[in-house]
Amino acid sequence: MNALYSPIKPKRISEEIVDQIKVLIFNGDLKPGETLPSERDLAKALSVSRVSLREALNALQGMGLLEIQQGNRTCVRPITTRSIHDPLVSFAKKSLANFIKVFEIRKYLEMGCASLAAQRATSEEIERLEKLLKQMEEDLKRNRLGAKSDFDFHSAIVAATHNVAYIHVMQTLYDLLQEELRIAYGDIFRKKDIRKKLLLQHQNVFKAVRDHDAERASKEALIHLCFALETWESGLIKNIEKS
Repeated sequence: MNALYSPIKPKRISEEIVDQIKVLIFNGDLKPGETLPSERDLAKALSVSRVSLREALNALQGMGLLEIQQGNRTCVRPITTRSIHDPLVSFAKKSLANFIKVFEIRKYLEMGCASLAAQRATSEEIERLEKLLKQMEEDLKRNRLGAKSDFDFHSAIVAATHNVAYIHVMQTLYDLLQEELRIAYGDIFRKKDIRKKLLLQHQNVFKAVRDHDAERASKEALIHLCFALETWESGLIKNIEKS
């Protein structure tokens, strides 16, 4: 028998499910943080038994592609491995200086995101960004903090890059900075004058993306993120001094 070849083994149903979901994740059809349908609905959509489906979901969880969240929700994880993610979490939380270093990564990656979004955003994506800006305006008018609409706006910019790797890397960074974001919105960004400046900055980024001006989009993103970093740093120092 020729040593170059080996017998073809038929795939188990669970392996077929794993392959299909992996393709959806790697192609960007399933995005980080997105929730899969319920086990019953997913089994029905795939025409498989729930036993095979559970086996596949467990395998995908072991690969770090899915995670089970509160309420038995199965969500897509960023494709960055835990060998990168976990040490980076420890690094960021070690000191304020380290947090700022991680934020710098975000700052310059988001400049690139804004530039790519300006080049690639579809009319539907521009429309979504405009709706999110209107939500921000409504939040400001009603004196709501607007953390969700802010996060959704940044995520929509990243999605408009049409680069799956960018989407996963940025989601990892957003996860890393989650606690600091919570502190910022609960304290510093409660000030209405700061939120007014943030809204104006988001509007400037949006206009550049809408106009497909990549250079201006990158510049406006940098202005916004430098302001956000300076504001967060000031607020985090105050929180450290209090504790």
